[in-house]
Amino acid sequence: MEHANNIIIKPELRKLVQDGWARCRVLFFSAPCGFGKTTVAAALLEGRTVQSLSAADGLPAALDPKCEVVLLDDVQLLRDCAEQEKLCGWMRTNREIHFVLLSRGIVPGWLLPFQFSGFMCTIESAAFLWEPSETEQYLAQCGISVSPAEAAAIQTATNGYALAMALLCHQMQKGVEFSQAVVDKVRRELFLHFETAVYRRFELPMRQVLISLAPFEQFNLELAQMVSGEIRVGELLSNLRRDTTMLLSDGRDQYHFWPIFQQFLLWELSQEYSIPEQQAVYSRAGLYYELRDDYAHALDCFEKSGEHRKVSALLVKNAELHPGVGRYYDMERYYYAMPEEEILRSPSLLCGMSMLTAMNVDFEASERWYAALKDYAARLKKSDAEYRDVRGKLAYLDIALPQRGSDGLAEVMVRIFRVLTDRQIKIPAFSVTSTLPSLMNGGKDFCEWSKRDELLYATLAKPVEAVLGRDGVGLADCAICESKFEKGEDVSQRLLSLLARQSEIHRKGTPDVEFAVIGLLARSQVAQGKAAAALETLDNLREEFVEAGETRFLANLDAMRCRIWLRIGQTDAADAWLREKAPASVPRMRAMWRYQYQTAAMVHIRREEYDEAQMVLAPLMPYCTACGRTMDELLLRLLTAICQYRMGSDGWQDTLSAALDTALEYQFIRPVAQYGGAILPLLTACGWEKDAAYFDRLLAQTRTQAVNYPTFLRPAKTLSEPLSPSEKQVLKLLCHDLSNQEIADTLGVKLATVKTHVNHILQKLNVKRRSEAKTAAETLHLV
Repeated sequence: MEHANNIIIKPELRKLVQDGWARCRVLFFSAPCGFGKTTVAAALLEGRTVQSLSAADGLPAALDPKCEVVLLDDVQLLRDCAEQEKLCGWMRTNREIHFVLLSRGIVPGWLLPFQFSGFMCTIESAAFLWEPSETEQYLAQCGISVSPAEAAAIQTATNGYALAMALLCHQMQKGVEFSQAVVDKVRRELFLHFETAVYRRFELPMRQVLISLAPFEQFNLELAQMVSGEIRVGELLSNLRRDTTMLLSDGRDQYHFWPIFQQFLLWELSQEYSIPEQQAVYSRAGLYYELRDDYAHALDCFEKSGEHRKVSALLVKNAELHPGVGRYYDMERYYYAMPEEEILRSPSLLCGMSMLTAMNVDFEASERWYAALKDYAARLKKSDAEYRDVRGKLAYLDIALPQRGSDGLAEVMVRIFRVLTDRQIKIPAFSVTSTLPSLMNGGKDFCEWSKRDELLYATLAKPVEAVLGRDGVGLADCAICESKFEKGEDVSQRLLSLLARQSEIHRKGTPDVEFAVIGLLARSQVAQGKAAAALETLDNLREEFVEAGETRFLANLDAMRCRIWLRIGQTDAADAWLREKAPASVPRMRAMWRYQYQTAAMVHIRREEYDEAQMVLAPLMPYCTACGRTMDELLLRLLTAICQYRMGSDGWQDTLSAALDTALEYQFIRPVAQYGGAILPLLTACGWEKDAAYFDRLLAQTRTQAVNYPTFLRPAKTLSEPLSPSEKQVLKLLCHDLSNQEIADTLGVKLATVKTHVNHILQKLNVKRRSEAKTAAETLHLV
């Protein structure tokens, strides 16, 4: 790093400026006040002839002919069109002069042509924030000695913000030790500076908008207008973006404040608004979120506004939704905080608590709440207004509670169908998928039904569709098609008939069944070796869901896309999904996210992170066993067996045999065969002999998938040692399918030399054939 007179410049920032200086004649520094733009610019331009200007003073008639650099500060204040054109003219005509423009705002529209043409380089605020090494250097320059732990705490407290560091060091140079008290004092000094240098310079309407938006991590124009009551909010926020980078854009009309500035605004809110006025801001925001069915944010706002009745009303409203639609996980802390006597007075809350506790694998509590609802129902007469509704909630829980499994569910459905036709109950909306791309392994596990799929389809299709209403449209046809698919049968005709009903399902049914149908289509395409087509199918559905606001499906849909990326070798995309979207399995397992957990385990297996994969899978097994989730148990055992086999554990045969026993019982082929080359070595070595005909079918379909996707869940190729420059040249030509002789002719070397290079390349890539070298090189981004 570079420093002089306590001026510290990050090496990365210096390089950005040097590279920009070499490529462009205009450098634009964009950062809020206190980032050290002016100080850094002056230090980097030391030794050059600089004409320093400020937009606040206006531009001179002409430039100094002797200057090498024009340094213009406060560009955000240059609003006169004639002045703007004068500066643009100087930059266009004075080709021997560099221009360094400093602004608290973003690049204004009138400078964008210079940026788009590559004439101007922009350096943004992140480049000015100090890393821990710069923070420690500055402390040392100020004569302040701290421990490593204190240095880390100072970095966290200041976030590398130069002004905050300067204020902190000023306090510590007085002999004050680092503590939370000194941090609070520095924060107050910083806020007072913001108040004078930034906030008070805004007109009153702008200030009112800013403090009304202070509580929100993210907001759009609608929310901004609703909480502030300012009809010109769009114009004001646009001006704020022009004049300062304190307001940042997330795209799609979403904004957030620079974190330290948001803390200042919250402080300013507490200074200027009374408690009732602050509560009114939260109340308006709560109404905004409630109108958009964003109950989690609405609850947070209503809680802060002190409107406890609205909190209770929202919890009741959400409890009337099934888990595929409701926001139970987002709202659970509010449910658990409710007084028990209040829950006991509400059938909706009793139903919701029974479902929520079941989703959290607390089946004892779930049954306790169910029993309380049953006691409530027992006190009602048929003539009571609540009778049909409460009986319907009990019937809903009989079907939907995960711990009930699917045993006896056929009889339950028939009984409910009878009372429905007599109008004795009113059953709530129901989802058999729980936003998963499956019916057999969605909200419930229907593997047991698969043993008698033809009979049940003939006898139960009508009652099931009647009980489930809109969620039943197309359900029976999709369920039997999926059952046949899992057994390895040809379902092309059934699938075509099902797709012919897609329009009806879209109009009269629900997106839950639509996702199950399209999910089955994508899986069928993958099984046929058409993974690229399957990915396009899912991408199209994702666009439709985003446009329709059906974001509740996106997490599982993206997990399904990730599985296809693994098959077609798009490992970077799969790694990005694991890093950015996969849910954490600790400290708490979420039953509704099991499809994503299994996908995460698959990515870990591909990365040879077998311990991590088993840590993700292990918490799922008790839940699956308790809830009779046969399909999930089967899949968990298969993935666990792959991990154990590759780790050299003796237990893999037992784990795999248990999975194969289950698959045989239900005649399932696809759940095993889908893992192709990853499971094939285990199948051929396990010695399982319970049904030779079944095993032959299973082995044949597994080999087909191994051929279709030879790298699926296979360990990533790595270089045993780096390639030499000559080997890199040979590899590049080899990947373009040139023969050894053609490579020798191209490089002007002997054939024997090329052969030696090729042998070394194969060894370093840990492959045996040239075709494998090409695949490995593409995977490792060597070509």
